[in-house]
Formats: sequence, C-alpha cells, structure tokens
Amino acid sequence: MIGEAWLRKRFVALHGEGEAHQADFYRCYSCGRLTTWNKIRKADVCCQGRVVPTNPTAWETLRVFILPWTI
Repeated sequence: MIGEAWLRKRFVALHGEGEAHQADFYRCYSCGRLTTWNKIRKADVCCQGRVVPTNPTAWETLRVFILPWTI
C-alpha cells in the first residue's frame, strides 16, 4: 500500500508547495481549470489569473499523480 507521506512527497516534487496556510489546489475563476503552485509561481495561469482554492475531483486527483503534465 502506498503511504500518505510518499504521496505528499511525490506531489510536492511534481507540483510544488505553497505556505502552510495556503491550499494545494486552485481553480481558475473564469474557465474552471485546475492549477497548482508551480504554475502560480511561474505566472503560467490561464485566463485572467484569478484563482480560488478548491478540492479536485477524483479524475483530477488521478491526473495529478499519473499524468502531471495535463494539469
């Protein structure tokens, strides 16, 4: 079984990590696309750059780990 610590380490390596009080996932306010910290730090956000904290769907969670280039 894959441990939660390993998944967290993998997520941070792939998508970056914000401050302790910030969410891991954000969604574009205009189009609804999921974004993570690496894209926010690089200013590689779509539309107007307005994002809100969110919880990803089950499909998006799989994409985060299996197909990280699609996020």
